[in-house]
Amino acid sequence: MKKKIPIWLTVALLLFSGSTKQLEAQNVMGGATGDPSALLDLQSVSKGLLIPRMTSIQRSAIVNPAAGLLIYNTTQQCVEINAGSRSSPDWACLLGGEGTCQTLDCAAATWSDSLITGFAVGTTVTIPYTGGDGKPFKGQVFSSTGVTGLAANLMPGIFAGGSGSITYNIVGRPTTAGTASFALGVGGQACNLDIPVINACGAYIATGVWKEFQCHNLGANITADPFLPGWELIGNYYQWGRNPTCFGRDGSDSANTCSSPVQGAMAPWGNTTSNDNAGSITGWDTATAPDNAWQDAVKTANDPCPGGFRIPTLVQWEGVANRTLNSHRFVGAWNGSSTNYSSGVKIGGALFLPAAGIRNSSGGWLFSRGQNGNYWTSTAVSGSTRAHYLRLGNGGVFIASEDTRLTGSSLRCIAE
Repeated sequence: MKKKIPIWLTVALLLFSGSTKQLEAQNVMGGATGDPSALLDLQSVSKGLLIPRMTSIQRSAIVNPAAGLLIYNTTQQCVEINAGSRSSPDWACLLGGEGTCQTLDCAAATWSDSLITGFAVGTTVTIPYTGGDGKPFKGQVFSSTGVTGLAANLMPGIFAGGSGSITYNIVGRPTTAGTASFALGVGGQACNLDIPVINACGAYIATGVWKEFQCHNLGANITADPFLPGWELIGNYYQWGRNPTCFGRDGSDSANTCSSPVQGAMAPWGNTTSNDNAGSITGWDTATAPDNAWQDAVKTANDPCPGGFRIPTLVQWEGVANRTLNSHRFVGAWNGSSTNYSSGVKIGGALFLPAAGIRNSSGGWLFSRGQNGNYWTSTAVSGSTRAHYLRLGNGGVFIASEDTRLTGSSLRCIAE
């Protein structure tokens, strides 16, 4: 009786033997006669051939994969082959992969943040599709034209059965204003995505009225990404109606030698995220500014905003707070901590307001950083010691009725 060679031994000999001549008579497994054109003929009506299974990350870690190497990709859910070379692998789905859709609608795309000249991009773009077949699609990278230097990255995923959406991550740093165009293609469909690159931050202050704002709080580090929360974005704290020429307790004035009176305090500057700068301020002003110190109608000498900008009015901040004009997206951990620099609100797609907290009216002590933020309006409560401000909190963005003018709050300047 002829002894059968075990399957595992036959496969091992095929893979590792320097000669195949000794196996030519054993090219069939599971049957009596093999196909003469096959080096190995596996025959069964109840079992199949199981090739190595691995994720895309594991597959990419294969060192010098041979051209034609086969694996089953559990991420893509398909049989993949290296259609490239050892030095430049190009993995392509053979079976079960490359899902399709019937339409890809770039015209209906939405993006999380505007692209602003000079600032690093971390924008996500969502594009709807119809007619998905429930199969995987591969990751892709598309470079921009028009405004160059940007890329749209698509991670591998799976089409929903029917309608759904896919998300591209836009990365890079635009150096000019204009339109960044991406010729996208996935699932057998193609469309052109156009995203404007603007020179300024801003928001709607009324229906159809978009207004430029400075990208940073007054006194913040203007080289920092205005949409990436951090201590660099906090900026100075101002008492209403004041235009201080120097601030206490900042990184450049560790000895607190700033001459009195001091009507504000700078956030940590040039230090670290662990610097809370939360203590009282020597020389904190206790005299209330008059009603006309800041005015809605004209920019006064006490307005600390640079040329071409001024403090927003009550009506302008009311427009920004209106959700029918601007979407509000809350980011970060909204808890009060002197070193919580993670919280803020994205207003529409081109303005970010950090939750800087406030400085107490009696001595400049820090309160509620990361839990809320107050932004002064130029509008006084006439005949009182109070003024109006915009309030940020995890519960919303709204106009609070008034606060004492001695409180230290943030300033964000609007174009005149």
